[in-house]
Amino acid sequence: MSITYWNGKMCQAKVSKVIIVKGNDAAVMVSKGLSELNVRLHKEKVVIKPNLIVNRPYPTTTSAETVEAIARYCMRLGKDVVIAEGSGWANTYEAFRDQGYLEVAEKCGVKLVDLNEDQYEIRRDPQAMVLKEFEFPLTLMNSYLISAAVLKVHSTTTMTLSLKNMLGATIRRDKGRFHNYGINESIVDINRYKTPDLAIIDGRMGNVAGELGGRTKRFDLMVFSEDPVAADAVGASILGLNPLSVTHLRLAQDKALGIADLKKIDIVEVR
Repeated sequence: MSITYWNGKMCQAKVSKVIIVKGNDAAVMVSKGLSELNVRLHKEKVVIKPNLIVNRPYPTTTSAETVEAIARYCMRLGKDVVIAEGSGWANTYEAFRDQGYLEVAEKCGVKLVDLNEDQYEIRRDPQAMVLKEFEFPLTLMNSYLISAAVLKVHSTTTMTLSLKNMLGATIRRDKGRFHNYGINESIVDINRYKTPDLAIIDGRMGNVAGELGGRTKRFDLMVFSEDPVAADAVGASILGLNPLSVTHLRLAQDKALGIADLKKIDIVEVR
């Protein structure tokens, strides 16, 4: 625990907690991670936001097996679960179908939503860096939001984990517009409009040569945190990156979305 001083008085600096669960069984790992983190689902509606940027299998996209495990955990606590995504490089419902999400929805009795086609309301934030106005998907309103990401590097943003996953939590398929506005600033602004309540990064396998496919590597772990910035900082370190060298992580910390400094993160490993 780090110590800071305020008006001459000693106090404890804020520390975020991140759980790393080692293994390869998604259901077991999800249960261990959420139990160890002592997660409290404080809303009746839980929205799970996977990464289905393209219609390709895990680890380019989030495994339906992992999303099913998250959904079942939440449903055991009596929550209404929605799986929502807005793909940028595929028809979202085709990705739901081909990557096993329709089967999960049928087995678990949960709803699938294409956020590209969702109804929305305009929200404004004069403090936003580039997105002063934002089309906020109504499916995300009054929800406990889980960003269910995969462990991947990225050609433009260095890596794509919990925070960048939120680019798919937007209206319309044209996600390229955020690159035009400023991709790192857009990532932070979107997460300011709706910050994930929980970040889960499925790193049993990871993409280490590109965000849309390429060379994969086994890591045999999952990352869990109620601070998505801290989760991504730990994910960055697993990928061999300095979290503070990742622009959108540094900006997110500057905007008080969470902690990117590994020295201020309590990391607990569970086997």
